[in-house]
Amino acid sequence: MIAGCHPAVTDPNDPKFVVAEKGTWKITQGELDEQVTSYLKQRQVTPEQVGPSKMPVVETAMLKSMVLKKLLLDKAAALPQTDVAKDEADELSRLKGAAAEPEFEQQLKSAGLTIDDLKQKIHEKVLITKVLQADAFKNVDPTEQEINDVYLKYKQSFAIPEKVRASRILIHVDDSAPAADKAAKKKAIDQAHARVVKGEDFGKVAAQVSEDRSSAPNGGDIGYFQRGVNEAGFDDVAFNTKQNVVSPVFLTPLGYQFLKVTAIQPPGVVPVADARGYITSKLREMKMQQQEQAFARSLLADSGVTYHRVLVDPPAQTAPPSGGPGAGAGGPDSAPPSSAPSSGAPPSGGPDSAPSAPQTMPEQAPAGATNPAPNP
Repeated sequence: MIAGCHPAVTDPNDPKFVVAEKGTWKITQGELDEQVTSYLKQRQVTPEQVGPSKMPVVETAMLKSMVLKKLLLDKAAALPQTDVAKDEADELSRLKGAAAEPEFEQQLKSAGLTIDDLKQKIHEKVLITKVLQADAFKNVDPTEQEINDVYLKYKQSFAIPEKVRASRILIHVDDSAPAADKAAKKKAIDQAHARVVKGEDFGKVAAQVSEDRSSAPNGGDIGYFQRGVNEAGFDDVAFNTKQNVVSPVFLTPLGYQFLKVTAIQPPGVVPVADARGYITSKLREMKMQQQEQAFARSLLADSGVTYHRVLVDPPAQTAPPSGGPGAGAGGPDSAPPSSAPSSGAPPSGGPDSAPSAPQTMPEQAPAGATNPAPNP
């Protein structure tokens, strides 16, 4: 609600002016300005680029995000603090990864954070996650019917392109090299080609002659690949050479080479059994996002927070945004979120709109649809 009275500091431009409060906590104009500045900096836009008509919308949405965070932490205080320290340690370890301590500290410094700042953000994230798990997330595991429906609807997204496995012998040649050097390189590759055609083992010749440092130790084997992975001209030969046939010598930007196709994997579709884990994970993410945003709207609506500034919400959307993580995030035209902040920065989505049921599957297909087939 908007307050009928004013806080002690009455100048709205004063950093100490209280813009929102409830019970024992309050948010000042200075704190709001700091968060708005950080939000715009992360998105590499300026207030001028956002425009004076839209800045109040951004400021309102950011204020709601800050209020929501405090409301969630209020609710967290009433929950049992089970495994909080362990969850915080696990999250810190996950963020650090394999980075050495000095490297990790430098990364934090580049982000304008200290280790204490990060630990505070992790602490808040862990507490907020526990609130969401207790009060927001319900029946997020998709049913077999939902999984099968998605698979059938987007079956083409699970297509496996044709792949081949090949070995090659390469001799580098610089396009600007003197003609005599090019002729010598051509003679060397022709001699290697003749040895293979006469029956010498391809792998043996590759190990002795090929200048491809990654494949020569493996007998020239470069594994499975699909079109568009290798240098210009290579795929044209590889995908038009029959299995166990040695190609003619050809020239690419890497130099003179020839290849032998050792296996062909025809195009196909990832079976639903192999896609089930991927689809399940993405549908869970979408359901959790929907429930998180619905919970956030409900919490803000019933919060009893007193606001000391006019709230300017974005115009109602004419069509619901597509589901999935990240929907609604973007440049100066997109408002910051009102769903629960996960690490001190606002998550995606508009402040007053919930995503519809999943409209599209996320862009990345299952591993089997994009990665080369494993070596037999």
